[in-house]
Amino acid sequence: MKYLKLIRWPNLVIIALVQYLIRYFIIESLNVPHYLTDIWFAVGVLCSISLAAGGYVINDIFDKPNDDHNKPNRVLVGKSISENTAWGIYVSFNIIAFISGYLLAQHIEMPGLWMLPVVAAALLYLYSIDLKKRAILGNILVSILTALPVFLVAIYDILPAANADNADLIKPIFYVIIAYAVFAFYTNFIREIIKDAEDLEGDTAQGFKTLAVLLGRDYIRYVIVILILVLLVFTGYFNGYLFYSDIYSSIYILLFINLPIVYAIYKVIVAKKKQDFKQVSTLMKLIMLTGILSMVVFTLSLTIGSSL
Repeated sequence: MKYLKLIRWPNLVIIALVQYLIRYFIIESLNVPHYLTDIWFAVGVLCSISLAAGGYVINDIFDKPNDDHNKPNRVLVGKSISENTAWGIYVSFNIIAFISGYLLAQHIEMPGLWMLPVVAAALLYLYSIDLKKRAILGNILVSILTALPVFLVAIYDILPAANADNADLIKPIFYVIIAYAVFAFYTNFIREIIKDAEDLEGDTAQGFKTLAVLLGRDYIRYVIVILILVLLVFTGYFNGYLFYSDIYSSIYILLFINLPIVYAIYKVIVAKKKQDFKQVSTLMKLIMLTGILSMVVFTLSLTIGSSL
């Protein structure tokens, strides 16, 4: 279990789940032309989860002093797992990611894409050793990398199948997937700011210059509230847009996305201590997950509506 905890296995399951949901509930359910067979799609998923696992490991290796302060009971590297072992696991996952990424790039006849996992791994390494200590930059980078698995499905599976004959069918679906990637990016960006507020004491002690450290816990709450309000404006607008054309999806968005967002705003306003921000961070993670799961509701609603 300690090794599964090190690579954050629930998060890896979520990454794989999201990619397969896009594959089966958007691409295949709507008969969108795509390029990858099931086996090759699994290779792409393996690349994504290997990159993420390596990122979690390298972050734990370099973040040990901070974790000793912020979450001493959850530290693995240097306690139950030696640092040398952690480095070995990190290198192994990156090798898997590089090989699978290279094979996939060759298969779709876009050989230049073999660099994508290499660049992603390098950015994760840079984040762990430096960028996470800085305001905004680290938050943006890790949020981009969080949204990357959603975006990769469009790049590796749909784009190679695109041609002049099917462009009208592929283009709107491509944009839908990009919209989910943007949603994943923005919700995770908010969560990263909240996590910085949660880890304020440890980050301050380690000399980090995160936005929460620069503003303090009282003022960072205002920033978080504004960021969540922006999210609510867009999800609320989308909910209203769907109300007359897709009532089932509209109800889903209201109950499982918009209302939790409103509750998150309330929790941030009343938050005063570390544990309060931890609860909001968990809530934002759930909002991101329910937002991604909305593709299942959209597809089922569209399928049912077309059959009536």
